Amino acid sequence: MKNIWLVVLIFIGMIFVACSSKTEYVALEDSKEYTTTGLDYHDIANAAEQSVKSLLSSNYTKKISDTRPKVLAISDVVNDTMQMIDTEQLTRKVTRDMRNSGKYILTLAISGSGGSKDAMIDSARDARNDDEFNQYTTIEKGELIAPELSLSGKIIQKNTKLSSSQQRIDYYFLLTLVDLKSGLVLWDDEVNIIKIGSNKSVAW
Repeated sequence: MKNIWLVVLIFIGMIFVACSSKTEYVALEDSKEYTTTGLDYHDIANAAEQSVKSLLSSNYTKKISDTRPKVLAISDVVNDTMQMIDTEQLTRKVTRDMRNSGKYILTLAISGSGGSKDAMIDSARDARNDDEFNQYTTIEKGELIAPELSLSGKIIQKNTKLSSSQQRIDYYFLLTLVDLKSGLVLWDDEVNIIKIGSNKSVAW
């Protein structure tokens, strides 16, 4: 009987804790107050903004005709940090601004680890062999546009102990634009983000 009452009391306590906890929205402009030693939204957005600014102001981009934008594919982006980072969050922010400039077009017919290939592109072509589809409406062979350029990158983290209580965390965002025909680097950039925090904080 005592065990039953103990279970009941524990259950009631769990409900009380769940009901008493409160979750609040934080305005985007105010969320910087809650930064951590890890990478957050503002860090990704800042790195993307600085990288795009560098790319769009480069001599290579300035020479691209607005009437003949370059076809771009996202290649591999290596996450060399101690954190779980969706690298596509960075590359999509970068390529979105690249497309908005009118100088670049993004293809999702092919992609590396830094992006994601649109599975429907292949699925739509599989309809050619399916009698349930009107074959006059299927996509013909040879319609995909091959990329001319590749965007690759790497995110690096380096922790340095400053004292018995503080540490410095350096983050490096490296991006490179390559001509797929020649293999030559057309542009590359590095954005650095530095944070100081407690040694008790772990940037996971």
